[in-house]
Amino acid sequence: MIEVATVSSKGQIVIPSRMREEIGLSQNDKLILVSDRDNILVKKVKEKEARDRIIRLLDKFSDKFSEEGITKEDIKKEIKALRKAK
Repeated sequence: MIEVATVSSKGQIVIPSRMREEIGLSQNDKLILVSDRDNILVKKVKEKEARDRIIRLLDKFSDKFSEEGITKEDIKKEIKALRKAK
């Protein structure tokens, strides 16, 4: 399924209802966002599986991260910092 979304002035997007329904996305569900220069991958995760899925995604994108000089430890530190900020 392909849909078009618009970025608001606050950087927010609305995920179309058809897509939310298709993957069972509900309010307060967690998402992983992985970007490269031209793309953003958005993936729904279950809270208890979030850490393992992040590690698997990092493994899939490790070549890209290596090109950018980003390590797994950098990502883990950012995640911890974001959690503390909440």
